[in-house]
Amino acid sequence: MKLNKIYKSLVTVVLLTNLLYAKEPININFKNLEIIDFIKITSKILNKNILITNNINGKIDFVSNKPVYKEDLLNLVIYVLESKGYTLIDNDGILRIIRLNSASKYNTPIYNNTKDIKNFMMVTEVFNIDYENVDYISSKIRHLLSKNAKLVTDKQSNAIVLTDFPSNIKTVKTVIKLIAKDSKKDIKTVKLKNIQGNTILTDLRNVSKTVFNEKILNEKVNILLNKDTNTIMFVGKKKNVDFLVKYLHNIDSQDSLVQKVVDVIYLKNAESKSIIKILNTIMAKKVYKDKNNRPFASVDDESNSIILMGPKKEISYFKELIKKLDIDRQQVYVKARIIEISTLGSREVGVKYGLIAGTSNAASGLLTMSANMGGNAVAIDTSAMGLAIPSLTEGLALGATINLLNQNGAADIVSEPSLLCINNKQSSIYVGETRSIKTGTTTTSGGNINDTYKREDIGLTLKVKPRISNGNKVLLDISTKLEDVGQTTTNGQPNTSKKDLQTTAIVNNGESIILGGYIKNKKEYTIDKVPFFGDIPLLGTLFRNNKKVNDKINLVIIITPYIVPKTKDLTYVRDQLAQLKLLEEKYTKDTILRLEKTKLKNKQDDLIRETKLKTIHKELKKYNSANADLLNQLYGRDDD
Repeated sequence: MKLNKIYKSLVTVVLLTNLLYAKEPININFKNLEIIDFIKITSKILNKNILITNNINGKIDFVSNKPVYKEDLLNLVIYVLESKGYTLIDNDGILRIIRLNSASKYNTPIYNNTKDIKNFMMVTEVFNIDYENVDYISSKIRHLLSKNAKLVTDKQSNAIVLTDFPSNIKTVKTVIKLIAKDSKKDIKTVKLKNIQGNTILTDLRNVSKTVFNEKILNEKVNILLNKDTNTIMFVGKKKNVDFLVKYLHNIDSQDSLVQKVVDVIYLKNAESKSIIKILNTIMAKKVYKDKNNRPFASVDDESNSIILMGPKKEISYFKELIKKLDIDRQQVYVKARIIEISTLGSREVGVKYGLIAGTSNAASGLLTMSANMGGNAVAIDTSAMGLAIPSLTEGLALGATINLLNQNGAADIVSEPSLLCINNKQSSIYVGETRSIKTGTTTTSGGNINDTYKREDIGLTLKVKPRISNGNKVLLDISTKLEDVGQTTTNGQPNTSKKDLQTTAIVNNGESIILGGYIKNKKEYTIDKVPFFGDIPLLGTLFRNNKKVNDKINLVIIITPYIVPKTKDLTYVRDQLAQLKLLEEKYTKDTILRLEKTKLKNKQDDLIRETKLKTIHKELKKYNSANADLLNQLYGRDDD
């Protein structure tokens, strides 16, 4: 029986020896092999000295489904010994079998890195912990150690001394790396270019608290400010630090709303003085938590510009406000006619053409005559006019009336000034002359008399302020002032007169407003004479008639506004007004022709009526004569 067991053991040893030295992997199996014999076989094959100080009893079985190599055999011995409470320790090339619970006391090999160790013998490794406290880490990985492993921490170097099997050490180091990975502190600094660090520091900390859960220690980001260099430092988890750094760069960029900027806005339409008053009023009423964020505005009259200084956000707000205030304001072309109308002359024209005129109020007289000058009888093609003038026919009738009075000497067009006005802004014009007015007389010590004079502007001042309203209408604020010099008083100084008128009216585009009431008396002598005979000396008086004429001269001001379309310029308006002037002349000619035809027809009607009356009168005479003869015969009375 014993010989049979010995034979089997020898066969197993020979078989293992052959297999282990084979070049190709072969599956092996053994059963009921003594542990001591397995250790001896391993020592022989590996050519290693193995010291056995304890009697290790037991048998082992091994079933292999994979190839077995030399390095695997030593690991098999370690596994077998571990099941019995023992392990192998390599001390200077001698493998010692010792108890597991005291392995750390037998000078286990020390490694800086167990990554390349392929056997499973217990070793000692010392490694540092980065980014995290060593005691905190050790408390998290103790459950991963083998039963007989030993772990010691060093707080000063933040290192761990671990005695365990290489595979366990590798696992522990992998777990520590994962834990410490999130604990790694990243440090980044940002040099601010456009903003001051103290103005954004609180905002950054609030963002960090809102985005990251600071109850988790690894999520917290420390934010520090260096006022001297205007630099902000971030210390924390890389992912979190990168987020805050990107956020700060966006704020500190050239387009940042917080950056301090200086901007100059050149006004195109509005006046800088009026705009700066509005800006300063708004700035004074706005409340700023940080006084340093209050913007500043100044004005440059020479360039008509506004200078703004302050945070980008505030400057953008006020730039938008200025843009809305500095809109392209619409213009109004105001045409004025200053006319002197003779009361006698207009009465004669009215009689001549069958029109009612010549009243003391020249304005109402013009309106009456222009109303009679218009009507459906005169048809003018106005399709060529581009300006939207609702009352074009009435305007043509008024212009024709003035032309008619001017052609017949009843009106004198003193001036036709025009004003290009900006909407809702007053414009003025002065028509007159400058005269020297005597103000006093002084006598010198030598008996010489010196007169003193003062230069005065005498004439008409017209001020117009148009305001475009809805419905193609214009509100006109009109102010007129007429100053004149009268007769000289007894002290040699002349009397002066001043007439002032102010009114407001709403008219359609192209509709005229007539201002009157400036009346002066005119006395002149006229001479009616027979041609040739009236010029003969002495005898000519028989053929001349001197007549004194008292007339009243009315100064009438006609104002007509024309809205300049937004898409057109002044040249377009002038071209349109030139076409309007041609229409007015044509309208005048057609109207005069109509009046002449009407006058001729009236004469013809008068002649017909007169002829009819004469015929009726003759018939009546005949009738009366026949009746007289009949009566005489009846009553026996003869003609006597």
